[in-house]
Amino acid sequence: MAAADGQRPLRIAICLSHFHPRVGGAERQMQQLAERWARWGHEPLVLTRRVPGLPRRETLRGVEIRRVSRTCPLGPLFGLSFIGSLSANLIRFSRRYDVVVDGQVPWEAVATGLICGWLGAPTIVVPALTGPPGDVQQLRAARGSHLLCRLVRNNRCFIAISSEARAELLALGCPPDRVHSVPYGVDLEHFKATAAETSDRSKTVLYLARLVDVKNPQSLLRAWRRLNGDGRYRLLIAGPGPLAEELVATSHREQLRNVEFLGQVDDVPAVLRQASVFVLPSLREGCPNSLLESMASGLCPVVSRVPGCADLVRHEVNGLLFDYDDDAQLAAALARVLDDAPLRDRLAASARQQIVEQHNLDDIAARFVALFRELV
Repeated sequence: MAAADGQRPLRIAICLSHFHPRVGGAERQMQQLAERWARWGHEPLVLTRRVPGLPRRETLRGVEIRRVSRTCPLGPLFGLSFIGSLSANLIRFSRRYDVVVDGQVPWEAVATGLICGWLGAPTIVVPALTGPPGDVQQLRAARGSHLLCRLVRNNRCFIAISSEARAELLALGCPPDRVHSVPYGVDLEHFKATAAETSDRSKTVLYLARLVDVKNPQSLLRAWRRLNGDGRYRLLIAGPGPLAEELVATSHREQLRNVEFLGQVDDVPAVLRQASVFVLPSLREGCPNSLLESMASGLCPVVSRVPGCADLVRHEVNGLLFDYDDDAQLAAALARVLDDAPLRDRLAASARQQIVEQHNLDDIAARFVALFRELV
């Protein structure tokens, strides 16, 4: 959806509490979409929080970033200060955009819902995380939630990245005709399947996610103790997080074999090329980037049976599902695909095909542009 055929480029404001270089899954997805829109000739403008040590204005691969929102420290006043500052800056930059995208809920969507009548541009809300304490659940749990929910509903359009996200938006009272299902996308130029499989890679499992409770890496270590007593397999744990020290200590205390902690990973495709199986034992998910990228890279997914993961992986078709609270089930699922190369290859090929057909970043970015033009 390049700016061509007589159509003028779109000016797209993107509102996020955090942006590059402090990014999670939602921020990374919005960054990739913004870069793709910029490549096509559109003009994305990111409005985000001020961060000490980072410039208030910079351009990253064609995306203009304005770190302008002032906030109080985390606490009762954080939400109010963020809403007030973002609202003021949206009005300040109102001549710079045709459409506004909230990359998360609740506070971004509350701000745009509060002032949408003054903006003169449609506002689009994209919740990033479902379930407790996901975006909508945070909104419902906040003080004054009745008013906050009403303000969020003032926005023009809502994007559901998963089936649970759609259900939560409808339960919030968003009109069904204003809720559009658009999943996350993957840059297929960047994430490609690797044909060659070494013996080390065929026996290697990769966990690629933050080391936080919601991702449930503790369960993975318990399952690994069951699975790898003889040391036949290798586990790579990539990602930072507050549980890092605890997990390393557990691995040493339990004398788990062939477990490597990689920490923060900058070259994700290179890490994906080291494994044949991807594992994610999350308690809940939105639309996990790491799962999409691993599927695009030709890994066989073994993931928990929770919304977000189960939207992408169909059991025995393009991966294996397990109950997140069942360590034995997780260990058995990993053993199946590690020991059965034909099964692993079939599931991995099916997973890759699904990403190509349904999650190509170009297609997802084009769907957004088509929606923007319709709304504008």
